[in-house]
Amino acid sequence: MLKKMLEMDDKIKKIILTEYYARLKGNSKISKMHMYNFPELKEIDNKIIFKNAKYLIDSNLVRGGIDEEKDHSFPWITRLTPAGIKLIEKE
Repeated sequence: MLKKMLEMDDKIKKIILTEYYARLKGNSKISKMHMYNFPELKEIDNKIIFKNAKYLIDSNLVRGGIDEEKDHSFPWITRLTPAGIKLIEKE
């Protein structure tokens, strides 16, 4: 079970990084879409997406932040950092 969760987390992070890399290169077909609505993430609970987006922000792989409003938190990402670009190009 833990292994499946870790694999899912890695998949989510890769989807987010890959999309923001495509945006950087001007190749995105969904450049205005928020990550919660990415087709590959549509069926995944927003709490799990949030956790992975927060990890990417905290790890300095993307530029972004967390907006908090009452009992809701909302992650946002503006771009990849040089470390994020290096990671995605390595794969």
